[in-house]
Amino acid sequence: GMPGDEEYLYANDLVRTLEKKHAGGAGYKSLVFYLEACESGSIFEGLLPGNIGVYATTAANAEESSWGTYCPGDDEGAPPPEYDTCLGDLYSVAWMEDSDAHNLNAESLKQQYERVRDRTSAAGTYSLGSHVMQYGDLDLNDQSLFLYIGTNPANDNASFVQGSSSTSRQLPGGRVNQRDADLVHFWHKYRRSAEGSAKKGEARRRLVETMARRSRVDSSVELIGGLLFGSEQGAKVLGAVRPAGQPVVDDWDCLKSVVRRFQERCGPLTQYGMKHMRSLANLCNAGVREEAMDKAAAQACAANPSSLF
Repeated sequence: GMPGDEEYLYANDLVRTLEKKHAGGAGYKSLVFYLEACESGSIFEGLLPGNIGVYATTAANAEESSWGTYCPGDDEGAPPPEYDTCLGDLYSVAWMEDSDAHNLNAESLKQQYERVRDRTSAAGTYSLGSHVMQYGDLDLNDQSLFLYIGTNPANDNASFVQGSSSTSRQLPGGRVNQRDADLVHFWHKYRRSAEGSAKKGEARRRLVETMARRSRVDSSVELIGGLLFGSEQGAKVLGAVRPAGQPVVDDWDCLKSVVRRFQERCGPLTQYGMKHMRSLANLCNAGVREEAMDKAAAQACAANPSSLF
């Protein structure tokens, strides 16, 4: 997702662009790609070749949310009380703080990947974290980070010792599932506002509105699945997850048309609703095409007219 409710970057377009740049011999010799997003592994899973000089690492695998960090609350790692929002994404904070702390001449891509993976996974528990992934040309793993992002001369005497840096610490709190970050923002604005104030009323209105919009998106997708396949089979189709190594969809033009029809009939997916992208891809994988999707979406969202904003 990009800024704006209906702005998306699709995996096939990104990978095709990288392939064209490589084939043309222009733009890069080798390239390191950090990607922060929920289900970010789906951008490269089954798509990114290992022979075009691109090494990619993602905040999450192809089927899970990423996490915000330094989020408001009473936990260690929370920002100062005047901030009502998460200050960073866990994966991005992990690799940037790691890069800030080390002599990058002496740290390899693989070493950083392992440190970021451990921190982002909450020490391998995944209770408040996600699976950091690698894709593409893994032969680049042994190259130093300096080749791609330089290094801070102040760290020239810093030595790399696996697991020794404070950046590998596991913060016990201050983490929020990325899809819930907006709820946390409105909740803390509501909680901190004076009782009876206009600010408190507005925060409550936004919180209730956001929760209602989420419910409508969920129910609309569920109803579309039911209309196309029946309630029982529809749930199976929508919830299917392809084996690792396969892209989320085979026909990307179909996915784009299905998303377009959904948003025309039911309103924007929003950041939260993008979690249903796999379900919409599954409709294409099951043979649903644009006309059938349009008819089902029109019926589902006419039955739920408040879906439109």
